[in-house]
Amino acid sequence: MSRGRVFLLEVGCEEIPAAILPGALSDLTTRLLEALGGETGLGGQSEMPPPFGGPRRLVACIAGIRDREEDRVALVTGPPVAAAWDKEGNPTKAALGFARAQGVGVDQLERVKGEKSEVVAARKQVIGRNAREVLAEACPRILSSMRFPKMMKWGERGYCFVRPVTWILALLDDQAVEFEFMGVRSSRRTLGHRFLAPGPHEVADAGQYEDLLGEKGHVIVRNSARADRIRESRDRAASAMGWRAREDDDLLTELCFLNEYPGIVTGTFSRDFLDLPEPVIVTAMRHHQKYFPVSQADGTLAPGFLAVINLPEDPDGVIRRGNEWVLKARLADARFFWIEDRKRKLEDRVADLARVTFQEKLGSNEARTKRLETLSADLGGQLSLAPATIEQTRLAARLAKCDLTTGMVGEFPELQGRMGGIYARQEGLSEEVARAIEEHYLPLSPDGPIPETVPGAVLALADKIDLLAGGFAAGLVPRGSTDPYGLRRAAQGVTRILLSSVLDGAPGRISLAKAIQASLTAYVAQKIPATPAPGAAQTAADFIAQRLRHLMEESGMRFDTARAVLAAGFDDVADAWRRAAALTLLRGAAGEADFLALAAAAKRIRNILAQAREKGVCTDGREVDASRLVDAEEIDLQQAVARVGAGLARPIDAGDYTTALKSIASLRPFVDRFFDKVLVMAPDEGLKANRLALLSGLSHLLSKVADFSEIVVEGETAVKKG
Repeated sequence: MSRGRVFLLEVGCEEIPAAILPGALSDLTTRLLEALGGETGLGGQSEMPPPFGGPRRLVACIAGIRDREEDRVALVTGPPVAAAWDKEGNPTKAALGFARAQGVGVDQLERVKGEKSEVVAARKQVIGRNAREVLAEACPRILSSMRFPKMMKWGERGYCFVRPVTWILALLDDQAVEFEFMGVRSSRRTLGHRFLAPGPHEVADAGQYEDLLGEKGHVIVRNSARADRIRESRDRAASAMGWRAREDDDLLTELCFLNEYPGIVTGTFSRDFLDLPEPVIVTAMRHHQKYFPVSQADGTLAPGFLAVINLPEDPDGVIRRGNEWVLKARLADARFFWIEDRKRKLEDRVADLARVTFQEKLGSNEARTKRLETLSADLGGQLSLAPATIEQTRLAARLAKCDLTTGMVGEFPELQGRMGGIYARQEGLSEEVARAIEEHYLPLSPDGPIPETVPGAVLALADKIDLLAGGFAAGLVPRGSTDPYGLRRAAQGVTRILLSSVLDGAPGRISLAKAIQASLTAYVAQKIPATPAPGAAQTAADFIAQRLRHLMEESGMRFDTARAVLAAGFDDVADAWRRAAALTLLRGAAGEADFLALAAAAKRIRNILAQAREKGVCTDGREVDASRLVDAEEIDLQQAVARVGAGLARPIDAGDYTTALKSIASLRPFVDRFFDKVLVMAPDEGLKANRLALLSGLSHLLSKVADFSEIVVEGETAVKKG
């Protein structure tokens, strides 16, 4: 069987930001695969992540493409039926014109359902195009549809893309695919390294692309090969100096997409700078200059660095000296700030926070500091922490934002929080307070580390809940993919901290509702924001629940399990997770049939009770009158509900949700017999009301651990909400 043909598309641009490239390459490849695998039926497959690309080129390589589309019959829709024939049934000009345009007779037109009404349609034979034609039509459309975090406009015609397009290479095996995009015609030519071998270089066949660029163009176009080259050269250079390069996968990936032909330069700096805090030196190298820090044999920071350059070597040392000069200047600035900042204590800087805006609608960081003191103490009280721990957390909350007023954080914003902790230690404050200040921004990413100390975790929660409560009160709601104030990150941080083990030893538990309300109360006391949005507390809580649901699904839990558990309550996040884990475990065991049957019954109960309420029958809170129970099946169900309900308190209080769910599942046969034999909506009003009360109590019982009515059962359409 033929392996199919290979299509290679390379869009040459001015240098593309490294952070954009991985996503852009995947997006381009995915769009091409969708276009080829859709109506065209040309097929194709590609490696994921895409193998090729670089700072000056977006590349997609699709293999296994068929020679041509399959011939097919297409259904083409036309005007509404009402406009196609007159009252006598004669075709109108609209019908005649549509039939003529499609090359069919009027008698061959069909009636099909349109979006709003019936429309006429014609079936026409479509002769499949060859792959080159399809690709030539698809490529400009796909490239035009791509979107980037930042777009650039250029030229008199207002072209707009991630960066100005300078060349396009498009080959289907050895055949050029011709099209135009952003004023540039595609060809079989590519450009090499900007300085070493700019070219142009002609590519005879798509299969020669990688080797030709490597040999003639001095471009390592395969992403993994560039990363391997950087890693190997870095480790070899470090070893030659008696150092060990510090691993940093994120920096390695960034450097891979900054350089097309990477080499390593070894640099040094004065040992005198080693008296600066290590995070300062590392930040100057890693974040500002993209250098790899290096360690000495004993693990301490070495007075050197490894820089990646877009050249194989630096024979005269010009690049090395330039990098050393830049780093020396940055470290000299850092030393100045280190000396100046310590002339004032953190406590003396609290008043300065009045001049540092937190958010335009949410006031200053001084106002925020006061709220964090109050909220962290409230959270500590909910957890029943020792008074000394609460006081440490309050002090950390008071000082947490003070490093924002320091020269060091002004120069190195990445060090906010870290410098606060370092300065706290310099002042002789306790390690608990220093760690809490350092940890209160954590986690910084979905997979980033979380606080490891109780004061740090409490202060981090206060920091994020304050942002969420204030954000929703001020109407700063994330929309689509935009989240300029980091509310999604804050909500995920709240859930991850509450799900971690750091607070397991605390006697109490945190209530989301109480925490959010405490935060909003602190805002109201400051009259910030001026006009709070209605329902902000519930909106913020629901937003956190959405993040919790995503975490559940990412961990492998079914979406309807997560939905059912959260519908039963999520005020205690860790408790909700335990309930979801127990339900997941039992759904995967032999008891799945019992749970699905109860889910179907729960939906039926919900509908019956809803219909009763619509008719003005109140069932909530009504006690079942045992003397009014007539049929054996309803008597049995009432007794089973009473027995199970009485026995649930112990396992639920102990967090033993597996036992609780098994007990609830034991109700299945009683529920089945009840619905088989008992008429709920009986003609007798008293009997009907009593049976509705029985179902209301059962519904409440079925929602103790999870709302069974949210479980998807066979025959239902599984709609994933939110």
